[in-house]
Amino acid sequence: MRFISVALFALSLFAAATPARAQDGVFVSYEAMRATLDGLMKARRMGDLMAVFGGNGEMTKEQIASFEVQVRQAYPEDFKDVALVRRQELENGWSQELIAYWTGLKYGYAYVLMQDRGDSFVAVHFRFNTNFAKLNALF
Repeated sequence: MRFISVALFALSLFAAATPARAQDGVFVSYEAMRATLDGLMKARRMGDLMAVFGGNGEMTKEQIASFEVQVRQAYPEDFKDVALVRRQELENGWSQELIAYWTGLKYGYAYVLMQDRGDSFVAVHFRFNTNFAKLNALF
């Protein structure tokens, strides 16, 4: 019984230290969404990123694995910096953001269309690209 209590305590500490993971892009808050997005992007964990932000329905497991390999080849180091480049408030809790990630002169960009539902925060559409103009054109 003592082992189970210790294990549950350790699990609760781990959960408290880990950003809330989303199911199909649903988060408890904008801050939880950004913490998850920034953590996965900076670490170049594209497979996990697609699983959390809904890319699994658009890509096969093989395509996601290939995508992760391509990103890791294009960006041999984890991203060190992140900045919100552009944000547009829309109607009824909707907004979109363009976020830059970089190390040295290697830049990657993420686009997120999201909705604040009051009781949850949903990342409805996600894209990653190495070309700023392609994602900026979505605004």
